[in-house]
Amino acid sequence: MIEIPSYLLKLRYGAVAQRTLQRIRSAEQPKSKDDIRDAMVSQLSTIGIIGSNPVMFSKNEDYIDKLVEIFKNKGSAKASAMVTDEFVNDETETDEIVTELDDSSAGKPPSAALKVEPLDSLAPSTDYQSLPSRWITPKECQFELSLDGLEISTKNPTKSMSSTSSITVNLPHHARSNIYSTKADSSVHETIGIYYYEVEILFGLNSGSEITIGYMDGDQPEEIISSLRGHDENAWGYKGKDGKLISFEECRSSVRTSCKFGNKDVVGCGVNFVNRSIFITKNGVFLGEAFSLPSNIKRVVPVVSLGSWNSISTNFGHTKSFRFSIDNYVDSFKLRFLKTINNFKIPLVALDNGTEIRDSSDLKTSLNQMIKKYFDHRGYASALKSFEKDLNHEGSTETPYILRRESHIKKQLKELISSNEIDLATELVDSNFPGLLKDNTDIQFKLDCLKLVNMVGHDSEEQFIKLAKHMKSTYTSEQNQRILDDLLGLLAYDDPTATVLYKSFVNFERARVVHKLCMLINLKSGISALSNFEQLIHAADSMVVESNDPNTALIDVVNDFVQI
Repeated sequence: MIEIPSYLLKLRYGAVAQRTLQRIRSAEQPKSKDDIRDAMVSQLSTIGIIGSNPVMFSKNEDYIDKLVEIFKNKGSAKASAMVTDEFVNDETETDEIVTELDDSSAGKPPSAALKVEPLDSLAPSTDYQSLPSRWITPKECQFELSLDGLEISTKNPTKSMSSTSSITVNLPHHARSNIYSTKADSSVHETIGIYYYEVEILFGLNSGSEITIGYMDGDQPEEIISSLRGHDENAWGYKGKDGKLISFEECRSSVRTSCKFGNKDVVGCGVNFVNRSIFITKNGVFLGEAFSLPSNIKRVVPVVSLGSWNSISTNFGHTKSFRFSIDNYVDSFKLRFLKTINNFKIPLVALDNGTEIRDSSDLKTSLNQMIKKYFDHRGYASALKSFEKDLNHEGSTETPYILRRESHIKKQLKELISSNEIDLATELVDSNFPGLLKDNTDIQFKLDCLKLVNMVGHDSEEQFIKLAKHMKSTYTSEQNQRILDDLLGLLAYDDPTATVLYKSFVNFERARVVHKLCMLINLKSGISALSNFEQLIHAADSMVVESNDPNTALIDVVNDFVQI
């Protein structure tokens, strides 16, 4: 499985990307072969392909498999995405769902309950992009490239080089030197902070291979690929044959020397936008900073250049670890900056409510109040009680916080919906917030869907069908009709609770409904969408993003300062 490299998770870029990935995965349904098959069977039963009584066929695996095989090519993509499309895409709360806290965390440290995740959706736009994952195939490819785009071989060139067919099209004389060059499929922007990749020499001279790795200006047109031989503006290369460090800046080339590399060696090349340098490694050993990065370079792209009869394998960090401990390298810069932050003296601050923050003690009191309001805002009554209990153990003399009425209602709602008491949850909302469900029929529909799904395995088939028919006559939109058809397909299974559709409601939809209801209650009660604590974190993160200090790429507000 492709993952975000561990060293990037220590940086803001990786932390944000990881949270985004987790939100996507939490919203997606499982996509194993069995899950996709179940989704297709559900769809086939809904449209009548498995006959008027689909249950009688549910044990006939051969028959089911043949039907799936017949129809999968016609609509496999739709079948596999069916549940996700209709149960996730119609809501936009995925970002906030992750923040939902199980209030059963009472008894655990309050910090374990304090998870402010919906940060990135409101943060200022930053140039987040795909990371390099493979080498591109140039328009006129003259080397062998593996299917995954990670291995390059020039042992059997597909055709001889000529001055008119060089892939280093920016300078035609590259073609006459039998140099084969390519670059990665994505560039690396300075907002990443630090980036690193490695190349293993699979075939080449032991004494020094005709292989050069490095970077070039990422803002160059796609067709421009440097040979890393000192002829191209803003390109930096580390050459194995003679250990030369070659660059070309401000219309002049520069050559220095490091150690050679050859057959079976693993060499790495990283870019550090924090101190504006390009560094190199060999067999896990840091060789130092090879080049200084000009201040006008905002992005770079990995480049590799091979002479004839060489072969390499590349590691961009998505599927395996590096030979060099890049995590420790990142930590050295990150910890240095965190120390600077922690040593910063907080100036006197006067809040709008007249509260003065003169020292760390005043700051702690204000933050404690903010955290209490956060728990209140979210309806986490048990977490608030546990938090105040811990403060009392520390000798706090703060006045106990009084929960708002709405917080108690939200807590009750979570408990009722988690216990599948949908009718009682509906009554609770109607009695305390008249008209809320009537004005938000999408939530009323989802509540009824939860009620319908909860009947599976507990009520008779007739009751299930009766409620489903009532809902089909009440909720007439095309999307709602499709969802109800999918739910009716649950009757095709001996054990509907094992299906992907049922699991999606139990694991995901229930939490989404709870979250949306809490948001609507806040809106109805005139409570802001975000608590003061969340607003503070969003403001801090915005300042980090907008800062011109390159060190800010090393930190993530949520991971480094909020989660404990």
